[in-house]
Amino acid sequence: MTSQNKSGNASDENAPRRFGISQFQRWISASGLVALLLVYGTNYADGVVAMEWSELALDASLVAGVVLAAFNGFRKEVLVGENEIRKVQPLWTDQSVQISEIRRVHVPTTESGLWLYTDPDGNPALTIGGGLEAPDELEELVIQHAPSDAAVTGLGHRANGTS
Repeated sequence: MTSQNKSGNASDENAPRRFGISQFQRWISASGLVALLLVYGTNYADGVVAMEWSELALDASLVAGVVLAAFNGFRKEVLVGENEIRKVQPLWTDQSVQISEIRRVHVPTTESGLWLYTDPDGNPALTIGGGLEAPDELEELVIQHAPSDAAVTGLGHRANGTS
């Protein structure tokens, strides 16, 4: 067999690596959504029908907002490709940074995720929050893909990227 992967498609080797939301985060989000819907559902099932339209509209807006936030969270993913790292969220504009432009990768010590800088002293060009599957693999992959002169900071890393 040639250099094809398990699916038999050689082009998959150059496909971006996808990191979606972790199963734990999905469970937490789904549990919260179900609990909210149960609270509102039992409120209406108990015969609370004498509400004014403004109260109904507020309740509907709150439920719709929570459903949209849960949908956005479930579909969030980070793509690490050969040339670009892209954060995709359906309800927001995609954010990306070219790998060749990365000057610093910061691994926060107080929270999960990565902060990618194109200007080492400026604001992060892309922040990748926690709650994604395989966070250690994501961190390692991003650090490996970053230019060799990019600094890696946080979590005990030295400014020159070595531990």
